Amino acid sequence: MYINVIDVHSYFIMANLQIRIDDYIRDRAQEVASSMGLDLASSVRMFLYQMVRENGLPFQPKADPFYSASNMAHLKQVVDDLNAGKNLVQHELIED
Repeated sequence: MYINVIDVHSYFIMANLQIRIDDYIRDRAQEVASSMGLDLASSVRMFLYQMVRENGLPFQPKADPFYSASNMAHLKQVVDDLNAGKNLVQHELIED
């Protein structure tokens, strides 16, 4: 008979994690965590546990479509047209 013995002690060794982050982001994150009754350290700990549980990020990162190559090209064309005085349409203002 074989018995698997797990080194329980290794699960309780605590490590410190230091990260550098913009003050604005830290302050907003603290506000969000506080609104849920959490402190920021507990929120980060929850994030890390969830990352391990899911074996990946606990959310799907997505790029902002505003910065896509096609939208940047479109915006450049609009600015070029405005600077050249092309495609300008004048509308009457609606008064209340």
